[in-house]
Amino acid sequence: MKISVIGMGYAGAVTSACLAELGHYVTGYDIDHRRINSLNSFKPQIFEPGLEKLIEKNCEIKRLKFQHVDDSDLDLGEITIITVGTPSDPNGSPNLEYIWKSVEWATEHLQQNSILLMRSTVQPGTGDLISTRFCENKNINYISCPEFLKEGEAVSDFFTPDRIIIGGNNSDAIEKVVDLHSGISSPIIKTKIIAAEMIKFASNAFLATKISFINEMANFCEAWGADVDDVKEGLGLDHRIGKSFLNAGVGFGGSCLPKETRAFTSLASNYGIKSNLLESVLEVNEYQSQIPFRIIKDVFADMNNVKVGILGMSFKPNTDDIRESPSIKIAQTLSKLGCQVSCFDPVSNQKSEEKLGSTVKFETSIENLTTNKNIILLMTPWEIILNSNWHQIFESMIDPKILFDGRNSLDPAIMKNIGFNYIGVGRGISSSHLDHLSW
Repeated sequence: MKISVIGMGYAGAVTSACLAELGHYVTGYDIDHRRINSLNSFKPQIFEPGLEKLIEKNCEIKRLKFQHVDDSDLDLGEITIITVGTPSDPNGSPNLEYIWKSVEWATEHLQQNSILLMRSTVQPGTGDLISTRFCENKNINYISCPEFLKEGEAVSDFFTPDRIIIGGNNSDAIEKVVDLHSGISSPIIKTKIIAAEMIKFASNAFLATKISFINEMANFCEAWGADVDDVKEGLGLDHRIGKSFLNAGVGFGGSCLPKETRAFTSLASNYGIKSNLLESVLEVNEYQSQIPFRIIKDVFADMNNVKVGILGMSFKPNTDDIRESPSIKIAQTLSKLGCQVSCFDPVSNQKSEEKLGSTVKFETSIENLTTNKNIILLMTPWEIILNSNWHQIFESMIDPKILFDGRNSLDPAIMKNIGFNYIGVGRGISSSHLDHLSW
C-alpha cells in the first residue's frame, strides 16, 4: 500500500520506517525542514536502537522517503497516519492543536474512500468528533489505531506488539488496516473508535499506577528494613500481577505516562468524576523524584557547594528523551539550592544542556563526572554506566562517598564492600542509616 505518516517525532519516524520494512511505500511528512533533511540523510534527530539502519535500508530501496508538508507533489495514498504530539495544557488536559491542524491538512488532500488513521493519543470522543467534522462529508474513513511503542524498544515493539487495537465504524476500512499490519502475528482487537481511545488511556494509567504502587511499597520496605526487590519477586510470580513495571525507583517520566495520567485526571473533573486513585499515583511519582534531595538534606548540614554527580539524564536507557525525566527535575532542584551539579548521559547530554542551561555542568565521560564528588546519583541504568569500574569511581570521589542507586540496578553488597555509603530505593538502606556521617 501507499502510506503517508504525518509527524516525524519518536512514534512517526518509527512507524514510517517499520511500515516500509513490511513492504509498504511510505512518505513521512513534517513541518520541520531540518528534521526532514536529517531523516533523508539517514540521521534521525532521535536516538532509537535499530531505527537509523531501518531508515537507510528502506530509503535506499525507494520504499521510504520524507517530505515537508509544503512540497507540491503531494500524494497521501490509501492511508494517512497521524502521529503528531499532544502536549499538556497547564491544567493537565491534552492540547490537541497539532491534531486539529494535521487532520485539517490531511483531509484537504486525501482522496475519497481513503483512510485517516490516528496513532497519536487523543482523549476519548475525539475520533468521533473528527469523523463527523472532517471525514464523513468527504467520504473519508476514520480509524483509531493507538500506538503502544516503548522508547528504547520501539522498533521491536512495532513488529511484536502485545496486541493491535483497531477502532472504526466501517468494516471495510477496518479490514484494510488489518491488511496494513500483514506480517505481524499479534492479536487484533476490532472495536468502536471511542473504545480504542479508551484502551490507550487506560493502559498507560494502569502502568503508571503499577509503578507508583511498587514505589509506595518501597517506602514501607524502607521503614521496616525489608528489600523491595524481594517483595517484587514475590508479587511478580503471581500471574494476576506479573513482573513488568514493578521496578521501584525515582518514578516514571517520558512523554506518555505522566502526561496521559494527568490528562485522565483533568478530563475526569470535566465530567464530575473524582479520580482519587490516579491523583495519588501522580503524588507518589512526584514524591519519588525528590528522594535524592531528601538524602542530601539529611546528610549535609549545608547544601551549598555539595558536589553532586548525576549519571543518566534520559528518563530511561536506550533513548535520548528527557521529557519529564526525574534526572532533569532533581538537577534543577539541587542547583537552585546551591549544590554543584554535574551530569553525564551517553546520548542526551546535548538535549539536557539545552533544557538546563548553565545551571549545571555537563561531562563527556563517567570518569570526569565522578571525580571529586561527594555523592553520585545513578538515575538512568545505561549498560555503559552499570558496567563502569566502580572501584575506580570510589577512589575518585571525596567523602562521604555516597552512591544513590535510583533504579536499584546495582548489587548493594558489592557496592558496600567496595566502600560506598550505598542507598537504594526500598532496600532497607535509607539515609537514616548514614547518621554517623556529619557534613
